[in-house]
Amino acid sequence: MKFSANIADLQATLPKATSVIPTRSTLAQLENVQFDLKSKKLSIMGTDLEICARSSFDVSSKTDGSVSIPAKRLAEIVRSLPEGDINFSLDKTTRRISLVTAQGNYIMTSAEENDLPDMAKEFKPEGSAPCSAETLKNMISTTIFAASANEFRVAMMGVLFQFSPDGTTCVATDGLRLAKITNPDLKTAVERDIIVPAKAANLVAKSFGDSEEITINFSATQIEFKSEKTSILSRLIDEQYPNYEAVIPRENQKVMTVSRSAMLSSLKRVMIFSEFDTRQVRLQLGKNSVTLTADNTEEGANAKEEVSCDYNHDDLLIGFNGKQMEESLSHIEGDEVTFKFSTPTRACIIEPVKQSKQEVLMLVMPLRLNA
Repeated sequence: MKFSANIADLQATLPKATSVIPTRSTLAQLENVQFDLKSKKLSIMGTDLEICARSSFDVSSKTDGSVSIPAKRLAEIVRSLPEGDINFSLDKTTRRISLVTAQGNYIMTSAEENDLPDMAKEFKPEGSAPCSAETLKNMISTTIFAASANEFRVAMMGVLFQFSPDGTTCVATDGLRLAKITNPDLKTAVERDIIVPAKAANLVAKSFGDSEEITINFSATQIEFKSEKTSILSRLIDEQYPNYEAVIPRENQKVMTVSRSAMLSSLKRVMIFSEFDTRQVRLQLGKNSVTLTADNTEEGANAKEEVSCDYNHDDLLIGFNGKQMEESLSHIEGDEVTFKFSTPTRACIIEPVKQSKQEVLMLVMPLRLNA
């Protein structure tokens, strides 16, 4: 197995596969990355048995072949190389790999096991949809921050994809806040709800360029995001997602419209003075103004700011975790947002005033106010 490649191409491609490789595993072979060379195309694959990442690029090859290589050492040397070309060769007898550049010669020993487990062999798609990477990445980034990190709530540790002929909805929630985005253009012939693990969704958001076109393929147990050169295949979370629609209030009549940037900036400053464990920030709504306050009694610190808004309902005092509110506002696009309230104990809905094709909804549960 021999080939020559541009170092920059290898540096751009290798991390897409190594990013899923576990640092330590009970299966030593999972700490390797696999090179498959065929017809002047080098395919690089890594897996942790839950996610399989594969990416390829063109090389100048002399002989085809396949080899598994210790991922950590390979990634370290490739990452540190300067611009130029690299010549790769494998001696099948000694299993030694030679990497030759203008700066030096680096020798490694290949792994004894050449073939990593390939999840693609068991994958049989039951539905698919074309999608631009830019659209998909936006849907993921708008929601994934709200996914749960609690291992006892497995179903919430991912992003719910609801595929249908009418469009696709992505939802994430940890029980205290919820993020939802719907794209009517991302349609599938098969109607299916599936939960994509957060790790896989994050990997998808990092592995594709905005200009790439992606095909989403899914079955009852797996989902694949595939472009011309990169593929992310992941097992799904086999759990029932909670009925999130039931927690979205439909009768929040107290509506406030405010500048998103002004509200976000004020929230960040006031939150500095909040209790560290709760991050509680209180919103006092009055006619055409909202006052944000926070205090830390142990440190004798407090803050208060007033933001102009459009509000013509009864006065309302309500508290929130400032960090959750900040993250929700940060993942909404547009100059103005609408807050929809009901009572101090019911969830608040936040939406952009001007919705694009992709409709966005954020929900934040209130905190019990300090005495």
